[in-house]
Amino acid sequence: MLRIATVSDLHTDFAENRELVVRLAAEIHTRGADVVVVNGDISHEDERIERALLAFGAVAPRVAYVPGNHDLWSRVPGLEERTDLNSWDRYRVRLRDIAVAAGAHYLPAEPLVLDGVGLAGSAGWYDYSFAEPWVTTEVGLAALRTKRHGAFQWSDAALVAFRQPDGARMDDAEVAAIMEAELAVSLDRLEADPAVRAVVACTHHQPYRQVVYRTGTLPWEFFCAFMGSEGLGRVISARSKVRVAVYGHSHIVGDSEIDGRRVYGTALGYPRERRGLSVEDVVRTRIGWIEL
Repeated sequence: MLRIATVSDLHTDFAENRELVVRLAAEIHTRGADVVVVNGDISHEDERIERALLAFGAVAPRVAYVPGNHDLWSRVPGLEERTDLNSWDRYRVRLRDIAVAAGAHYLPAEPLVLDGVGLAGSAGWYDYSFAEPWVTTEVGLAALRTKRHGAFQWSDAALVAFRQPDGARMDDAEVAAIMEAELAVSLDRLEADPAVRAVVACTHHQPYRQVVYRTGTLPWEFFCAFMGSEGLGRVISARSKVRVAVYGHSHIVGDSEIDGRRVYGTALGYPRERRGLSVEDVVRTRIGWIEL
């Protein structure tokens, strides 16, 4: 049996979270894990990403990493005009190099097989398919594309720029489709491998509409458009070996059964979102455990 621990949304730019990463790693060491999956949003700082991966590598034989949107951020003035800066380069090259240097396996590059269990991963992206129809009608597609509603703006708009080879900026639906297609290739590889008996699909963005937390009000529902894509869920549900799908991005802990699969997220999130929780409660609820 393979024992997998999962963590996500560590946001180590907060000192309190850096301290909690040490506690999470200690708990994983105590309980024992064959592999730790770090499912995105460690930091936009390369050094902090590497340190987190090294910390989990010290307590488990293997670490697998999927980046999140925060890991893709580039705090460069004029990113919109800098056609020489392409977030695909960070996603496919720089973050992979950081993971490899830390001794971790970079899941977007290729799946990982351990004791008959396959791990496949993608950051995933969003295409507004999680937006309720009334939101699309009321705020309009133009607002979704700029990621701005009133005084609020989704930060990816200024910090992430996926580009075509000619430097043109790609729209979110194009990015989401590429992420979905790449995940499908990894999952198909595991489906075809007779040595693989079960698969865990790891995406930072949420793969199913059912797990998106709703309030029915703006601006919350506006930002639900950036939680993930229905296409991720279709890719996962089409593969029979997938037993578990784990996500990050949403800082709301959840655990569901969808299409006969366990689908869950245990994001650490921001300190303000954990008010009232003891350190013990955080350690207990912010590590996911899988046994296959």
